[in-house]
Amino acid sequence: MKLVLAFVNPEKLWELKKKMFEVKTPGISVDQVMGIGKPLARMADMIERHGAIPKFFPKIRVEVVVPDDKVEEILGAIREICYTGNPGDGKVFVIPVDDALRVRTNERGEAAIR
Repeated sequence: MKLVLAFVNPEKLWELKKKMFEVKTPGISVDQVMGIGKPLARMADMIERHGAIPKFFPKIRVEVVVPDDKVEEILGAIREICYTGNPGDGKVFVIPVDDALRVRTNERGEAAIR
């Protein structure tokens, strides 16, 4: 299993939610977050030269735990919906998940996310 952790633009949320259900994602979690995607060294230089502190940008963090065989489909769906070609389109991370538990039924592993 993998945790697909995506940081995307807020205006893409509803279209992405629709796409996640079309590809039969087991479930999604969403948070509103703020972030800066530039390398910190460049920001430090900007602060030193201009006295300006870069602002945070609003993003949506989408978390999906999926079986290994669904990862590429989920990544493709996120890219399809969230790509504009402009800076700030987002980032996606794929993280291993050792186990899962559905509390109500005590199902473990992939059975808990299907």
